[in-house]
Amino acid sequence: MIDPLPSPLSAERVLEIAAPMLAEVGGTWRLADGPMLRSGSLGVRVLPADSDDYRHLDLEILLNADRLDVPTIVDCTVGIATDPVEAARQAIQAWIDTCLVTVLEMVQQQGRLAGHFRSGEQGGFSGWHAIVGSVTGWSVDGSQDKQQWFAEAMPWSTLAPVITAGLDRPHLNGIRMLVGQGGDFTECEVRINGQKHEPSAAALAALDWPRTSQFGLARVFVLLVGPD
Repeated sequence: MIDPLPSPLSAERVLEIAAPMLAEVGGTWRLADGPMLRSGSLGVRVLPADSDDYRHLDLEILLNADRLDVPTIVDCTVGIATDPVEAARQAIQAWIDTCLVTVLEMVQQQGRLAGHFRSGEQGGFSGWHAIVGSVTGWSVDGSQDKQQWFAEAMPWSTLAPVITAGLDRPHLNGIRMLVGQGGDFTECEVRINGQKHEPSAAALAALDWPRTSQFGLARVFVLLVGPD
């Protein structure tokens, strides 16, 4: 008999796990109605998942939790542990390191949490000011080939013309790029404001990133502020 998969954690439980992790990056985060974590005007909440995988989380950053007209930043993330709590911690940490830090850096403007790239310079995104978080990932054999490729190739610059066609906001867009591959299996994904953009994903898949026999995954988040 096959054991049933664990049930997804409630939004409240995910936020309870996330609160001290967010506090390590900065801010005083408290649980508020919604449910939502708040630190000043910033808010974080869990959205309904677009996956049946209990390790998958969809998270939203509210730039001003008191104003519904202010754009939000959405990204999804996943852990790899079999235990739901540990998987949530892994997923939240990957999201903090890639997505959340770009928003906090946009607010703080200190160059401490994420990198800044102006349009036209190496690593820049044409027409926009790009704030780029860390490259995260994992691999079966412990190698970091794909993460290193993201950090060195900065493919958001190369793919800017394709990604630009999918931007649906005039001033603030969140771009998440992911490459997962091992042997004959490949998954490349580009999300713009939380939505998959297939032309950009196909263009990412065609780039010369490291193909490996064992599975490895890398992801990065780019916040476009502009126009620059």
